[in-house]
Amino acid sequence: MPKPTTLITPAENRFFRLSEHARRQTTLNQISRLLNEHVTVKADSDFLPSTVRNLIVHDHGDWLSACSQEWQLLASLPYVVNQSTDRQAWHHCELCHKPVRYEYHVQNKQNHRELIVGSECVKKFMNAETRFLMVITTEDNFYAVAQYQRLTAKAPTVPNIMFTKPLLPQLPSQWQPQVREVQTHTQTTVTTYLRRRTSQLPLTELKPSLTTYDQLVDREKQTIADRIAATKAQVEQAHEQAQQAAQTAAVTAEHALRTSATYRRYLSQLAHVIVRRPDRQVARDEFSKLNAPQTGRALLNAYQFGIIVAEYAQTGQIQVRRLAMLKRDFVADLNQMTQTLDQQQTTRFYDDVFNSCWGWDYHQTSTQLADWQRLLGTRWARQLNLTDFQALAALTSVEAIQQWLSQHAAKALAAALNKRLAAQPEFTPVPRTRLTRRELRTFCDRELAASVTAAALTATFDRYYQLKPSQQALYHETLTYYYVAKQSDADHQAALTQLQWLLKG
Repeated sequence: MPKPTTLITPAENRFFRLSEHARRQTTLNQISRLLNEHVTVKADSDFLPSTVRNLIVHDHGDWLSACSQEWQLLASLPYVVNQSTDRQAWHHCELCHKPVRYEYHVQNKQNHRELIVGSECVKKFMNAETRFLMVITTEDNFYAVAQYQRLTAKAPTVPNIMFTKPLLPQLPSQWQPQVREVQTHTQTTVTTYLRRRTSQLPLTELKPSLTTYDQLVDREKQTIADRIAATKAQVEQAHEQAQQAAQTAAVTAEHALRTSATYRRYLSQLAHVIVRRPDRQVARDEFSKLNAPQTGRALLNAYQFGIIVAEYAQTGQIQVRRLAMLKRDFVADLNQMTQTLDQQQTTRFYDDVFNSCWGWDYHQTSTQLADWQRLLGTRWARQLNLTDFQALAALTSVEAIQQWLSQHAAKALAAALNKRLAAQPEFTPVPRTRLTRRELRTFCDRELAASVTAAALTATFDRYYQLKPSQQALYHETLTYYYVAKQSDADHQAALTQLQWLLKG
């Protein structure tokens, strides 16, 4: 069967334009101009945009239904049968313009305009209520329309019961038999009433059904309200669960990030730049060389880092209240890491000043001078010079050192060295609690030649370093192997291979 190409016929066009109220209330209003300019609208019409074509195809049925509700049979003269057999004497249907012998008179409920419509157009364009009355009026009772209007004025729910399909669809299945019973009883009672002329309204007969219908309507409303409430509760619960899941995931991800080695290493790298207190440009250049952890949003940018460096140089802490975009946990972690590192480096500086002057044994003057030059290159030694180190190293009593400090040293240096003098009155070294590979290499280069035995080398190490017991034992073994290897001219790699073989056995 070929697909029809006519989207709106001339009769439909007139019906749509005459149904003004429905046209204004629906999407039909969007094509009012089109209806006025074109009697027939086809799918392949040149004037028809594709968007309008799609609208017509989609909403055509809804338009017919909405417009049909706007019309009713005229109660005073629902229909007329033309007694002439001459078609030329017949009136024309005001929708399809065909001559009709059976003239049905319909009236617009809104503006009371009356039309003569043929039976075919009544069937096509009018709603189920009008078609029902057309049949009864034609076949049984000419006054059925007037009787029906008197009845519905007293019982306005009758049309809903009779012509709504399906009736009360939201009611649970256990109530549907009652719905069908109400509908059947109402249809039977009203049809019986309309088939004969009478002034007696069947309100008594209808009362049980109407009462039950009202109860069912209330029950359906409650059912709908309960479903809406349940759906809302489910949506809210799902939303809450999603929020909780998102928060849990965010907390988990945040915890995983903050405890990761990559994150801690990144904080350490940032802190090492911050404690040097460079200017902003240098800080930004240093920042560009760092690799940040992979996160959804960057933890920090170069501009923000420049502000952090400047703030720490001025206040000794990181708060950056101006930078609201930064995560507060990250700021707190960076502040803690930086202050801890700063304190460690400060402590290490004053420990090294004490040790380089009195605690460590130097076997060559050049190594002591190298340590002093290294210390003079730090920010804590801005008020010191090489002469100060030499003067301090020449003093051999606590009293003499304290007197010199009171006369020549800055308050911070004097306080730090006096504290160490109180703890180390015999000028024993202040032991280090951390050891890097570079420091281990320096220690071995300086102390190997001066150590007559491996035990002497490890004893010196114990004076200079106090690490965790497991680490201390590890370095003892390392130094012993190193001492033996350095004192022998044999093939160290071959010996190491043999040692590994023996350890496996």
